[in-house]
This record gives sequence, structure tokens and C-alpha cells, in this order.
Amino acid sequence: MYKLGLIGRSLEHSFSKKYFDKKFAEEKNNLFTYHLYDLQELNHLQNINDSTLIGFNVTSPYKKKIIQHIDKLDSLAQKTQSVNTVFVNPKNNKKTGYNTDIFGFEKLLNHLSLQKDIKALILGSGGVSNTISYVLNKKHIKYRIVSRKYKTDMLSYENLGNFFHDFKLIINTTPLGQYPHINNYPNIPYHLISDTHQCIDLIYNPEKTIFLKKAEKKGAKIFNGYKMLITQAEESFVIWKKCLKKIGCLN
Repeated sequence: MYKLGLIGRSLEHSFSKKYFDKKFAEEKNNLFTYHLYDLQELNHLQNINDSTLIGFNVTSPYKKKIIQHIDKLDSLAQKTQSVNTVFVNPKNNKKTGYNTDIFGFEKLLNHLSLQKDIKALILGSGGVSNTISYVLNKKHIKYRIVSRKYKTDMLSYENLGNFFHDFKLIINTTPLGQYPHINNYPNIPYHLISDTHQCIDLIYNPEKTIFLKKAEKKGAKIFNGYKMLITQAEESFVIWKKCLKKIGCLN
């Protein structure tokens, strides 16, 4: 039996274990189990001494920091400098990082009806924003990133109102509003949102954050991160199985 898991901090909001437990039960798959590894510091990763752990997902706030603890990145993880899936080779304990969030967000974006010349605002400049930027570039969608801290070529929340009318796709990549802190939300000029906007919150718990509620109230079309979550999870499992087969550990 092989162990899979999720590494992050404050994992009470996590959907992953329930999802994979249900998946394995429905498929009558007894080869894999899924576990939560709640790490207050990523350095505690070395304390997980389990030879049967062959892979894990990575969630906030470690999608960038995990890179320091793995041996190799695939091409997409290298380009985005963000990792949400890791394969641990059971033969040599070498760790390879992947980014399946790319597939998740791309599938979510494909379900939207977007104008050809639409421009996007990415709220947040963390690891996930790199992934969103990559997909938007692939789709030839122009965008700007909004950051709490001053960074070159990024917008600040304070002067966002001066640019807001140019952007009809708004994507929240921050954890603001995520369970259990459901009363938080990004500080953007909601009064400028209209029925010409489409708003995506990558958060999936709660199903409708205050950010989405405020946008919906102004007539915008809203989408949460559930579809992205499902897709990235399935892609992670494909990678784990493919890696095991490649080294002869799975038929």
C-alpha cells in the first residue's frame, strides 16, 4: 500500500482527504491511502519518515517554499516556480515537483465566455499568481497583478480605482475569505464592478466568499475554485501513478 497526502498549514479547510478517500472507496482502490500533514514550519517535512509515502500535494503557504526541499522540477513547475504536487521515488527518496494547478485553472477558464480583448486583474502576488499568470499568457490575455507590498510592474490596492475600468476579469488568488476566516475579503473598489465583469475566487471553502457575494450583488458573473481543485487533484493522481509505473512499482 502507498501513502499520499497533503502538506500545508491549518488544514481544517482542506477538501483533499475527503475527495481522495471517496475516490478510492468508489473505485475499490486498496493500493493508496491519503493523509493530512499539518506543518507549522516546512522544515518539519524532514520529520515525516515514512517509506510508503510516495507523493503529496502542497497547499498554502508552501507552494514556493517547497522548492527548496525537493530535488527536481518538471518544466511547468520550473517556469512558474510553484509546486502543488510532489512525487517521492520509493527507490531513492528523490522528490520531483509538478504544478497541476495549471491544468485546473485552464479548465476553469475554458468554461468562461471571455471577450477576445478582455484584460485581467490578479489579486495577490504569491505562488498561485505565478500559475495564473502562466495560463493567462498562454491564452494571450493581458493582465496586471495587484500586491499589498510594492513590487515593480504591479498595482497597489490603494490606487486600484484609477485602473479598474480597464479590467473585466478579476481573479482572487489570496487566502482572504477562506475558512475559517470567512469574513475577510480583498480590498478592491467593489462599487466599480458591473454586469460586464467576471470574477473568480480560487477559494472553494466557503462556496461563495464575501468577494464573490459582493461581485454578484453588482451583477458580475462569479466562479469559485471547486472545478480547479477537482482537476488539479485528478492530474496529481495521474502523475503519481505514471511515476510509479515508470520505475516498475505499479502495473
